[in-house]
Amino acid sequence: MCQIRFLFLYAALAGSFFLSGCGGGESARSVGSVVLCELPLKHADGSSGGYSISTVAQAVPRQFNACTIQQPQLVSVGLCIDHRQMGELSAQMILPNQTILDLDLQSATQGSTCLISGRMFSLSLPTNRLQAFSGLRGDWTVRVRDNNTVSNTPMGYLVGWSMQAEGLQ
Repeated sequence: MCQIRFLFLYAALAGSFFLSGCGGGESARSVGSVVLCELPLKHADGSSGGYSISTVAQAVPRQFNACTIQQPQLVSVGLCIDHRQMGELSAQMILPNQTILDLDLQSATQGSTCLISGRMFSLSLPTNRLQAFSGLRGDWTVRVRDNNTVSNTPMGYLVGWSMQAEGLQ
């Protein structure tokens, strides 16, 4: 009889350890579903080429359609650039509220060849600056400028750009 009581006690103890290890002691939390929205890589001029990079920054706006992200968690931009002197370039992302984010091309992750004649440069955007954009609605614009004022001959192109966002619905 004593052995049955200890067996029952051990079973109850093991069950409580199991439940506490599985989170059985806490109430369930509601978590929104993760959503991915994307502006796929596309030529900057909308057809088959890009824009010359010169001392006058060329702006290339695009707009998200039907993106249901309410809370961005990870946002990145990809710039497809064909230019021999990357150190001469500066790039910016203009948010829908006209806030400007400088994009540091020197610290960007360099990828492979993109579209027809460029190299992909990927950068993460600071999500704390993007929290105000429910559904990421509005015009998102990329500008690239050649800071070399000695030569006005275009030496390269902003071939295209893309943007990807992940967050909660």
